[in-house]
Parts: sequence; C-alpha cells; structure tokens
Amino acid sequence: MWGGEEGPPSLEYIQAKDLFPPKELVKEEENLQVPFTVLQGEGVEFLGRAADALIAISNYRLHIKFKDSVINVPLRMIDSVESRDMFQLHIACKDSKVVR
Repeated sequence: MWGGEEGPPSLEYIQAKDLFPPKELVKEEENLQVPFTVLQGEGVEFLGRAADALIAISNYRLHIKFKDSVINVPLRMIDSVESRDMFQLHIACKDSKVVR
C-alpha cells in the first residue's frame, strides 16, 4: 500500500505545533490575565505591568492596555523601539506611525 514502507511518509504527520511549540508564558505577577482574545496560532510570551498599564507581548503583537486606551501593534510593523528617560517608550512603525 505504501510502496514497501511500513507506513505513510513521515512528513505527512508533522504538524506546525510540533515544529514550533509555543514558548512558556512569563508573568511578572501571578494574578495577571491576558487582556485580549488570542488569535489562532498566537502565543503570549510575556505579561507584565507598567506604572499605569498592562503590557503583553505575543509572537504576533505588542499590546499595551491603559485605563482609558489600548495600543495594539503587530510586531512586523515595528521598525524601532527606544526607551527614553526610563519612563517613555518610543515605537516607530514601518508605516510612519509613532507610538509613545
């Protein structure tokens, strides 16, 4: 049936989740919860707190949730990230947008 082999070709049974297993979530505080709905294939890798925000980094996006607003930037859109004055994060995007 399989041309003399004992089973189907091995590559047919390798799944992406086996080749690229999700990384373990690192939390600054144990009680923190992911503040967004995770997309298919997305894995949250870091969850932490800033002075007045919640910061989450996944394999797809950087998500910063403030009390009254949300910043959601796909990682592939980020051109550069710079820390200024220890309290300010300056993110330049490839589409010319700047997030501070």
